Amino acid sequence: MKTPKKLTRGNIYFSWGLRGFLLLVGLFFMLFSFDVFSENISFWQKVAGFLIHNVFAFYLFGVLYLAWKNEHYAGFLLLAMSIFMIFFFHGPSGIREGTWIMIILPFLVGVLFLTNHYLIKPKNGRPSKSDSLSR
Repeated sequence: MKTPKKLTRGNIYFSWGLRGFLLLVGLFFMLFSFDVFSENISFWQKVAGFLIHNVFAFYLFGVLYLAWKNEHYAGFLLLAMSIFMIFFFHGPSGIREGTWIMIILPFLVGVLFLTNHYLIKPKNGRPSKSDSLSR
């Protein structure tokens, strides 16, 4: 019988924690888009505004989907998103203090995904066959 292929290289508990944190970051980004419904505009303008406000949140959810199997790709995409956001918000000198939080959170998660994939030793909660033979 074949053994299942391992999905992550790093600590599986840390990987699941990062996935949950990335989901919370995406929901945090989505929270800012609900102010569009308080404006006095047509329904379709509200829907369009809501979708435009959620571009980065949808990107984060796409990266989260990718992180399920390839967390190192997700880490690189989150770092690229953070760099893109710096230029999207008019360069480092034009960014307000609160916007830095929206840039630093995906950057931090991306660095942690890469750290988990490349630097942390695997720990999946189950002893391997070599561990049981050495006892």
